[in-house]
Order: sequence, then structure tokens, then C-alpha cells
Amino acid sequence: MRYQDKLFQQRETLLLDTARQLFCDCDCGWERVTIAQVAQHAGVAKGTVYKHFSSKESIYARLALRFSRECLAHYRAMEPAESPLKTIRCVLYEAFALMRSNPIDVQLCLHCDRPELQARLGEKERRAMEALDREYLALFHEMVRAAIAEGEAPDKPIEGLFWGVDAIFQGVMERIAAGGVGPDRHETPSLEAYFEYVVDFIVAGLAGTDPTQGREKTQ
Repeated sequence: MRYQDKLFQQRETLLLDTARQLFCDCDCGWERVTIAQVAQHAGVAKGTVYKHFSSKESIYARLALRFSRECLAHYRAMEPAESPLKTIRCVLYEAFALMRSNPIDVQLCLHCDRPELQARLGEKERRAMEALDREYLALFHEMVRAAIAEGEAPDKPIEGLFWGVDAIFQGVMERIAAGGVGPDRHETPSLEAYFEYVVDFIVAGLAGTDPTQGREKTQ
């Protein structure tokens, strides 16, 4: 890599790190952080930011992509459990833990998932998001195929299972982004308990079993 290219990448990382920190520190909401503030805190001119990002939405997208890629790499690096369904359970718990530890990143991911925002992004960013979606789908296929091969899950079309799990996953992200599970009417004492119920439901759905029995069979 050329020296100039290395410097460009380092400055881009600095800008992303600076923007994310400002988003985390801003009491009035990360949407209020300006390009000028990012430039000031990074110690560069405002025009320099635009050499890397066409808009704030471009920064949002790049941060969402970075977080999602890091999570995917983390899931792939996890050691397999004793069985495929136990591995799926472990990955789900790890996903929820990572999201809970990074609520700003979760909010950005949800924001960038909106069609109207994606329509305003550049082609490179949209393609990157589409490619990352395919990688997540491939990981899901890999894990479910392993469960089917071991007889832990019925041989159903995996694509349909993915969209069901994805819908549930989006709901968990919304809860984390909102900071909790809502009023006490849900009778859920904590996010940890909420995560357990959701994981049980997902694993039971994949296995075709009663969700109240899922934890016993896969822990």
C-alpha cells in the first residue's frame, strides 16, 4: 500500500472514531452532531471530512457497516459448541450482548436500514450493505444446514427460516436501541430475561419444538 493511501485510511478511521465518540457523548441525540463538529474534534478542516464522506448519512452508513462487519467476524471466530443448535444459541446470546454493549451502533444500523436513507447513499455504500447481508445469510445457512445434518432441525427451506429469525432479530434491536423492554406489562424483569425468552423462541422455531423446552434441549 502506498504511503499516501495508508495516511488516507488512517485519517478516515480517525474521523469515524471521532464521529462515533461524539454520537455517544451527545446528550441531544447523535442526529444533531454536525460535520463541522466532527472536523473540529478530529483536528482537520471541514473540507477534509468531505474528501472521505459525502454527507453525515455516509458516516452513519460507514459506522453501521463497520460494526456489523466486526460482529460477523466475531461470530465466525467463535468456537463451535457441542451441537449445531447449541452453537446457534451461543451466537444469538453473543449477538445480543454485543448489541447491548453498543446501543449507538445498533441505532445507526436501524437508521441505515431505512429504504429512504439507503436511496440517498452512494452506490458503493449500498453495494457494501448488500454484500454484508449476503454474508450474514451465508452464515445462517451454514449453521442451520449443520443442525439439519445432525437431525436437530427439520429439513425446511432455510430462506423462509432466515426471514422469520431476521424479523425477531430486528425486534430485539429495536428494544436495545430504545434502552429496554418497555413497561412492566410485559412481565419481563430484565433485558437478560428478555434475551433468554427470545433465544428460546428462535431455537425452538428452528428445531420445530415447544419454545418452553428449547433451553433444556440445547443448553
